[in-house]
Amino acid sequence: MPKLKVHQIAKVDVYKDIVRIPEVYRIDKNGEPIEESTVCWIEGTVQRSVAALRGYTASTGPEIHMDERTRNRLGVKFGDQPNFTFIRAGLWGKFVWAWKASETGYRVASRLAVFGLFLGIVGLFLGVLAVVPVVKEWVK
Repeated sequence: MPKLKVHQIAKVDVYKDIVRIPEVYRIDKNGEPIEESTVCWIEGTVQRSVAALRGYTASTGPEIHMDERTRNRLGVKFGDQPNFTFIRAGLWGKFVWAWKASETGYRVASRLAVFGLFLGIVGLFLGVLAVVPVVKEWVK
């Protein structure tokens, strides 16, 4: 996997839970290219974390741009050159990314979705409880 030098991301991308990488280095652990804005697990650092991978066109060098929060989650510093490994996130990884997002919109939306799922399950359970006596009467 590529050794990418850690750089600061542009101010407009701070707290967006993304990392920017030149396209040539945006490849998964199998060497396949990763599409822009794909949420991926980032490994090969002190800690594993998840972020959306975006392109970087100002340079084609082996570099990765991220904000302080992402650097802290991964346990890297400016100038570090770990062997990054990118693994496409499944449903769970995308959920983790949204749940822990520093971007308020993603975080709130994911938590509302979980709350809605909980309410749906409770409603289904209560509906089943209400139907059971009716079905018992029909069977008699």
